[in-house]
Amino acid sequence: MNKRKFMIVIIALIVIAALIYYFRIRNSGVGMNPNITNEDNKTGSTTVDSERTLVVYFSHSGNTQKLAKEISDQVGGDFRRIEEKNPYPTGNSLYSYTKDEQEKDARPEMKPLDIDMSDYDTIFIGYPIWWYTYPQIILTFFDKYDVTGKTIVPFVTHGGSGMSGTEQNMSNYLNDKNVTVLDGLAVRDRDMSKDQSNTVTEWLNRLEIKQK
Repeated sequence: MNKRKFMIVIIALIVIAALIYYFRIRNSGVGMNPNITNEDNKTGSTTVDSERTLVVYFSHSGNTQKLAKEISDQVGGDFRRIEEKNPYPTGNSLYSYTKDEQEKDARPEMKPLDIDMSDYDTIFIGYPIWWYTYPQIILTFFDKYDVTGKTIVPFVTHGGSGMSGTEQNMSNYLNDKNVTVLDGLAVRDRDMSKDQSNTVTEWLNRLEIKQK
């Protein structure tokens, strides 16, 4: 195979991979549920201190929202959604838009959250994996809200790439905040149509956040 043909094959493979990724982020959502709203002072079924716990998440397709609600039901505490001030596009535009955000290291504006970070010791934070990392709006959250000294517990939904190293990336980004980042939970998008309560319980048990 000559060099020109080799380059054509490589480009074709890149295009195919990009299309696969695009259709994953476009077609694998359960849909946002308008009945899942912010909650305060929930009592969970675990031994974590509910009064000092925040479950916060960003979701575009509804998958992370559904997973966040299950985690919130089990750990209790306060429950908040991270919302972008200017909604992300849908369809074909989302693919290029999120890539552009990442390349520019953008900080998309988010709507303010009715929280006081001094009220929390433990923060569960959820997000979809976009381009093999967290959406840039997660960094907006960390820039806006002081998590110094907190225990951070990430959870993600993904098309096949797992946590994508976001635990370490998060720890590096917050390295001057004296945070503790625990092992995250990663659930595939295609599995979010199923009940994930046992998956969440098993994960919490591995973290030694035991059921009451």
